[in-house]
Amino acid sequence: MSFRLIQLSIPKDWSDDVDKVCDDLDVEKWWRTRSADDDDPVQYFLTLHNSAAQDVLDRFKDALSDCDDWQLISHKTQAVLPEPKDEEKQEELDQRNESAAREEIYADVRNSSVLTLDYLIMTALATFVAAIGLNTGQIAVVIGAMVIAPLLGPIIAFSFATALGNRSLLGIALRALAAGIAVAAVIGGVIGMAFPINLDSSLMDFAGPLGLNTIALPLASGAAAALMVAQGKTSTLVGVMVAAALLPPLAAFGLLLGASEYQQALIALITVVTNIIAINLAAQIVFLTKGVRPMRWLSDKYDNSLYWNVGISVLLIVGLIVAIYLFGGGGAVSWDG
Repeated sequence: MSFRLIQLSIPKDWSDDVDKVCDDLDVEKWWRTRSADDDDPVQYFLTLHNSAAQDVLDRFKDALSDCDDWQLISHKTQAVLPEPKDEEKQEELDQRNESAAREEIYADVRNSSVLTLDYLIMTALATFVAAIGLNTGQIAVVIGAMVIAPLLGPIIAFSFATALGNRSLLGIALRALAAGIAVAAVIGGVIGMAFPINLDSSLMDFAGPLGLNTIALPLASGAAAALMVAQGKTSTLVGVMVAAALLPPLAAFGLLLGASEYQQALIALITVVTNIIAINLAAQIVFLTKGVRPMRWLSDKYDNSLYWNVGISVLLIVGLIVAIYLFGGGGAVSWDG
């Protein structure tokens, strides 16, 4: 079973409010320390199942919204003894939703989406390897590039920021994602100009229209990535799935652009954009089912708002529909130039 230890430090004069919250909570145990004088903070400790973590954190945040001097720390536990003797109760706890709290997910995804020099270098190297694999038709080389591509971080951060309607995290994720796309395009373009491009390679074929089969992989990738993140877990395999939907068309876009194959380069770029949208929409659905959503319609600083959540989701859906219509089999774009 997965339990957490919540440690809360508050000023002494707020203890009555927190006591009321603790009394109403469905937690295994809670206790507090006594302060020697009014200047010493009161420490609260609670043990609870992971499935109750979000509700507990939300209640404390609401109760202490007007308090300026408090701190809450959530600790992962290795074991809690004694274990429940009631097997039915233990099974019920094990079957509960194992979603991590939004505050814990936020810390993880934000750290993985920061724009750093290492991120840019890894993106450049992954694109270089993928471009060679695409041009030579070596699938194993392309798969190797997917393993080292650091694209999962900003993609899932954008999805999570949309789920929360968090404007600041959206900006961080978009900056890292745009920088990664730009680096990949430049690296692919340089290779496309420096070396002959093998347009006969099946991996470089972007002449066909977009369709539902195009977004099948990014939909599955986005759902799998969001499910792992919502559980507070990470997986290299999920990162590879996301990279599989983005890295090959992104590297192909650079190669085709460098080789002056503008029509196919445009289709490759639209494929990248469409896949990004599909990943995010699938992640939105998973986050919604896992209870990851803003706490209120509008926050004081517009950093946690359902207005942003709904607005960006609608834009993504409209963008996906327009891309498939214009570049699909019956769209208005001519494939003959």
